[in-house]
Amino acid sequence: MTRRTCLAIGVSTLTPLPNQTLRFAYLDGAVLAARSIGDWALRSGFGADNVRIVDDGPIDGQGNPVTRERVQQAVDELFPSGAEVVEQLILAFCGHGLTDANIGSISWLFSDSLRQKYRVLADSFYTELLLHGVQRITLITDACREAPKNLDLTRLDAVRGIVVQGTQVENPRFDRLAACQDGQLGYMVSEPMSGAPGKCVFSGVIADALWGIEPTAISNGLITTATLGMCVRSRTTERAKEYRLKLNPQCLVDPEPAVLYNTAQPLPGPAGLQPWPAAGNAATMGPAAGPTDSAEHNLERVHSDAAFRERMLGADFGLKQHDLAVPADQMISIPDSSKELLQDLVVLRQQSPRFPEKKQKVKALVQRLEADAAADMRKSAATEVRRRMKQIGDPGEANLIVYGEGAKLLSRAPIERLDSTSLFETFRATSDPQGMPVLVALADGTFTPVVPYAGQYTVVMPSPLGDIFQAYGMPKAPDRYLAMLGAIDDFAAGRLQAEDIDQFAAGVCHKKHADPMLGVICAYLYRAVADYDSIRRLAYFYAAQGQPVPFDIALLGAMRVTQEADGTPRLQIPAVKARALRPKAAKAPDYVRRATPAVQAWIGGRCPWLGLGWDYVNDPRPEWAALVEGLAEHARLVRHSGSTVLPGKVARKLAKAWHLRSSAREDLTRPAVARQVPAKETNRPSQRSEQ
Repeated sequence: MTRRTCLAIGVSTLTPLPNQTLRFAYLDGAVLAARSIGDWALRSGFGADNVRIVDDGPIDGQGNPVTRERVQQAVDELFPSGAEVVEQLILAFCGHGLTDANIGSISWLFSDSLRQKYRVLADSFYTELLLHGVQRITLITDACREAPKNLDLTRLDAVRGIVVQGTQVENPRFDRLAACQDGQLGYMVSEPMSGAPGKCVFSGVIADALWGIEPTAISNGLITTATLGMCVRSRTTERAKEYRLKLNPQCLVDPEPAVLYNTAQPLPGPAGLQPWPAAGNAATMGPAAGPTDSAEHNLERVHSDAAFRERMLGADFGLKQHDLAVPADQMISIPDSSKELLQDLVVLRQQSPRFPEKKQKVKALVQRLEADAAADMRKSAATEVRRRMKQIGDPGEANLIVYGEGAKLLSRAPIERLDSTSLFETFRATSDPQGMPVLVALADGTFTPVVPYAGQYTVVMPSPLGDIFQAYGMPKAPDRYLAMLGAIDDFAAGRLQAEDIDQFAAGVCHKKHADPMLGVICAYLYRAVADYDSIRRLAYFYAAQGQPVPFDIALLGAMRVTQEADGTPRLQIPAVKARALRPKAAKAPDYVRRATPAVQAWIGGRCPWLGLGWDYVNDPRPEWAALVEGLAEHARLVRHSGSTVLPGKVARKLAKAWHLRSSAREDLTRPAVARQVPAKETNRPSQRSEQ
């Protein structure tokens, strides 16, 4: 026998820090959305024992905050000892949160997150639930970011949120319905003058669809995970446009659909399902009337008129909350695609102060403009990174190429400095079979870890926005290098989507080598859809080809890690069954789908390769705690974008722990390799650019 369960969490209020007033919006719509989803599960026959709703709606006038303890209790009640296997778990979260700019991992904020200094990693949360043997998880997450500029949410410790007893994470069927992006206040709509509660756009559409009042979600009398996903993707975008919002949810569902609702057995009417506010009166919009210049003219004035810009956007308009290192004196450009938002803001600024919701609406519009500007700058910076990386010609004998001057290296084995120009420095480093990294000290005093791989070279490249990116290439395989640059470009610009993972993963292996950075990026995309077997399959292919498994793959695959007598970590890769591919990946190579045996492997690196990976070092399960030993104390100090960049103090501590030392030596006995001059600065294009 099997059963269906539902856990719905709704958080409207974040408890402020001591001596601070609350500066997060009150999301009453989040509580109502969670209750609507939970009530739907109750009316759909899940059974009272299989549904839990945890929200912070007041009880008898008293606050009832959502905490880890309350959520843990709900999980324990849903999964008592000896209970039947869960065929499908509806896991819904509605409230405040944030998402990563590069790949889209999701964090949730509970009521006490600010005071207790934590955030819950959504994928770590459901990784715990998989220890109960859940066969399918349908994730619904509506957690858009809204935060004061001086509060960096990424500096809250990332935690699992719950603890489950178990040792083996299985690979479930997984549906991901997510709208977690930097949008702030605008994603809950309301009519403040009416006194009615707000309605969250994304979870509001889902609740409507589940209750059967969205006809496009019904096919042949059924609502399935497949029809729900298609309906929600299109209807959310349409609803958002009605309120002058931009919201593009991610709706990925398993190829084998599950039936959610049969219209032949109609449900009683939805209880408390709030209506959509009239678009013309909603709090997210500027007024329809009022004197103003054209959107194009206002966009030009923002760029050319400092006084107008400050009046519209505020003196503190910037990108710090988006983890971008933008110089203080650099003008932040509003992209052309956002001119309608700017137009709304101009009209709203001219409005009479008698409108009580004006301040909140202004804040929402300014923050959405800031998010658009951050995304636009990431795309521009990604283009520049790719251009610079293409300037690398034939690496010759070098296997480590660092853009810029003044690089210094810390390693266990001696490293040979081959050449230095005003643009690149080239080195020859020994590849350690056990995966010991090299720390590259950059001119600004920061460090980035690099793992040299036999038969490949590594390019270390800074971004104009302060990030570092790494790409691996293989000599005499320029096409492979250029393909990798495309992946880095998409990663840096935040364009990667988990729905393209199978085709993306098809490029990891080439002849006798697997591209380590491409494999790392794939692992994060697989983790986003709970595809642990594919992460383990990736790990196997590095081991099978005699390569250390990149640290992040070991970190994300929920695999056991042991320590050798000398403290070297050893990865225990479990056997994996063959899998059926999604329709888009029908032509994917065999290694993406085949069964793989259990093996042991060395681990490449001693800390995450990507800044995002530092989210996973704080709260490990005992099975893989050895992998992240000694890293948690440094997690808050590492930027969460691009490749890992370590502050100097942190790097020196880790270098001491890893027994690294300054080991570069100049080779003066033979000619240096040819200097790598960018094609842009010479009449003769580089070898790489000709490909």
